[in-house]
Formats: sequence, structure tokens, C-alpha cells
Amino acid sequence: MGLVLGAALWCVLAACAGNLVYRPEKTIAPVPVAEMATKSDLPPMPDQKANDATLAGIETTGIGVRDDVHIWIYSNYTTTVKRTILMTMAKAMRDVIVTAPRTAEEAKRLNQSSMEATMMLKLIRGLSQDEAEQMDELLFAQEFNTSERLDAYLRYNLLLGGGKAPH
Repeated sequence: MGLVLGAALWCVLAACAGNLVYRPEKTIAPVPVAEMATKSDLPPMPDQKANDATLAGIETTGIGVRDDVHIWIYSNYTTTVKRTILMTMAKAMRDVIVTAPRTAEEAKRLNQSSMEATMMLKLIRGLSQDEAEQMDELLFAQEFNTSERLDAYLRYNLLLGGGKAPH
């Protein structure tokens, strides 16, 4: 399954890669909720306080990506390839804290999908390694945007390094 998905993503990447379109110098105005339903079927922007109250945050689409991160990806990147890969990466990042691995083996299984998506990002034609790393870092900052989420990520990362999960 993973190999088939990887091959399909590779074909999409080869055919549809576009230029980096993240615009860090441009402030993005929030899209009004009434317009949001018609713009790429994005979910409404969740209340920040409610969204940040839990590790998982608010996710109403059923795809496994927090709504605020979903909106951020679609607001900052315009190509289908980049959006698809970043959404896959965001789901993998969210799984790390929602699933909360307890062993190194569990952490490594979760890490596999993240590594595959990150590799696809770095293979986008026309995208430099620096641009791919910047996209990865920006997504990381969006996904782990509270101290609790960052702590959960650090516990996962400790397991990946062979440590033990703190209780």
C-alpha cells in the first residue's frame, strides 16, 4: 500500500510540480466564514482558545488534520502537489501527539509515514532543498503551536532516539 501510494505521489509530483508559493512577507487576512465553505471546501476557522485547549485540537473534516492547519496550508500554498504532501505531513505530525506512542517501536511506525511525506516534499521538481526545509519548519511551527503539543512531540522524539516515554 505504501509503495503504491509513493509511486502515485511520485507521478503527481513529476507532472504537477509548481513554484514555491508561500508568501511569508504577506499577511494573510482571515477568510470570512461565509466564503470559506465555497473556497476549496475549507472548514471554518476554529476558535483559537477551544482549538488550543487539547492536544488534538479541532478537526471537523475527518481527514486527520486540525482545521487551523488545514486552512493555513490551503491559504499559503496553491499547487495540489504541495497541498497534498503538506496535508499528509500534517496528519502524520498530528498522529504523533494524538496517538501518543509508548514504545520506540510505536514511535518508529508513526515516524515512517512522516519520513515518506517529507521525502516527497524534497523531491518536488523546482523546489530547492532550502525551500523544502522551510516548508517543513513552517508546518512544524503550525502543528506544534502550544507548549503541550511541543512537549508531546518531544516525548515522541525521545522514544525515536531510544529513550523511554516519561509518565
